[in-house]
Amino acid sequence: FSGAGLVFEEGENQDQVKYQAAHHQLVASALATKIAHEVNPQNQVGCMLAGGNFYPYSCKPEDVWAALEKDRENLFFIDVQARGAYPAYSARVFREKGVTINKAPGDDEILKNTVDFVSF
Repeated sequence: FSGAGLVFEEGENQDQVKYQAAHHQLVASALATKIAHEVNPQNQVGCMLAGGNFYPYSCKPEDVWAALEKDRENLFFIDVQARGAYPAYSARVFREKGVTINKAPGDDEILKNTVDFVSF
């Protein structure tokens, strides 16, 4: 999240700030996608993943689970942009991190404006 230019207050839940900022970015992206499709329905809008896969250190279940969790961190944004909603696992992640996403009325509907492709 360093590219977002976030500044944290002392004692602030940094995860809350990061995920709230990410929510605003996801809504903005969905609005841009909506506009692109309204301007020309033939327009193709995509998103990209700038991260690689995580592989478990060993076959131990805890290592496999840790790798899966890291992959989910990478895929979180693409899941929202490509599927139009927060993935089911996000509720658990938010709960564990003490995060509550504050949504404006209509945000969930806006997020349904999904991208047409994912590039790597």
